[in-house]
Amino acid sequence: MSESVFGVYLRGETHDTVVSPSMMKTILSSADASSVPALDQALQNVFGDRSLVRNLQLPRNREISDDVSGIMNREPFISDASAGIVRLVQRNTPGLVTFSRSPVDQFTWERESHVSMSEENQSTCEANLFSLVRSFVGQNMSTLLMGETFVENFPTFLSDLWTLDNNFVPLFIGLRRWVPTTPNISAGFPARSRLLHIMSVFYRAFGAWDDGIDPGFELRELDDVSDLVKQRMRIFRKMELSPGASAAGNLSLYWDVIEYTTKLTFWTIIHILADSELLKEIRKEISSCVKSSRPSLQETGFPFDEPPRLGLDLEKVLTACPLLRACYYESIRVHSAGISFRKLESDMTVTESAEDAAQPRTYKFRKGAKVIMPHGVSYNDPQRFSNPDQYDPLRFIVTDPVSGTQQASAASLGPFADGLYGSKNNALTERAILAFTAGIVSMWDITSANESGLAVPKNWKTWGTYQPARDVRVKLKLRV
Repeated sequence: MSESVFGVYLRGETHDTVVSPSMMKTILSSADASSVPALDQALQNVFGDRSLVRNLQLPRNREISDDVSGIMNREPFISDASAGIVRLVQRNTPGLVTFSRSPVDQFTWERESHVSMSEENQSTCEANLFSLVRSFVGQNMSTLLMGETFVENFPTFLSDLWTLDNNFVPLFIGLRRWVPTTPNISAGFPARSRLLHIMSVFYRAFGAWDDGIDPGFELRELDDVSDLVKQRMRIFRKMELSPGASAAGNLSLYWDVIEYTTKLTFWTIIHILADSELLKEIRKEISSCVKSSRPSLQETGFPFDEPPRLGLDLEKVLTACPLLRACYYESIRVHSAGISFRKLESDMTVTESAEDAAQPRTYKFRKGAKVIMPHGVSYNDPQRFSNPDQYDPLRFIVTDPVSGTQQASAASLGPFADGLYGSKNNALTERAILAFTAGIVSMWDITSANESGLAVPKNWKTWGTYQPARDVRVKLKLRV
């Protein structure tokens, strides 16, 4: 673009839009650029209660820190979460589809993806891939964050979350349910009410459990709730938040993690599957750290097949699989267009870098300015990424000049888009996406359900990470 800064008029206010990556980095890293107004607006308009932000600003709560982003990116949470992700991927990936004809015998993620059995081949079934991956990853990440009891007692929670996610943009900008141009928004309000009710019930149960009081039979086992959620609910109790305000705070964090992880896992998988050479290279690369197996009848001594097994070394995936990581980074570039918001608390002068402009210019922003930074503009800039319309993970592979080893680098993607609580791409989400992708690609053969071949669908532009414009009907078969 010829200008790195331009004005956009939204809902009666002028916003300064910045598209220069170097200027974005400067603004995002400045202590005088606050993200609180964007979080406040999301909590109020999307999640139904902004009391969290107001209460954090009260004098009595000044010493309390809601440092969600910090917790997600440091120990011991990273190690604990990684171990939990590995356990869930190893346990549940062999059951991505169970080949059960009756919905009663299927997992929730199968029912949502309309799994059907082949009459000719009992070892093959069909499913809608996006729905399957989204629900599978969503339920496992829900277990990681909220615990088994939460998932078992609230089986429709994710379905309502998808409805809320589909309506995030009109809700965020403050549209009402009766607006005729967005008829689907009417479903978002009752879905949100149900989600908030569940989060309120869970908050009350956790409070009782944390105090050593029996919260009731259904929500008695809360030991496996993640430390991230436990710490946050304890902070909310310290702040004396109402169940409604705490529900909005917990739901917004839950959405922030789940929507990104589920969609990026799908996009990474579909691109790998759609390119036979890339699929071959990925399977070769991950073979030393992701192993699918099934004991033979001779080994077990039983007259029936044992269930398949999956072994996953996530730390080795992170260090020894640069092509897999590069596929994830390229999926971010092609299928996300996050927008970061900041309100300036002082005047700020920012200059373009020589990389961004042949003749760098300097811009002055006034205190109180509202700044929008659309990251997708730079992701599709041919001056930064050659042939930006092509999916090419090799653009993120770099070679060490000394050792000659290859590694994946996401440096050219920076700065990453904000979520509600820090960068969407963090230690938790990257580990989860790589683990689920590696496990599914290693254990399952997934091909198109029709003769036209597997094709990557176009983007349907939603908030942050895009959804596919259509689902993809596929055939699934175990590789072991």
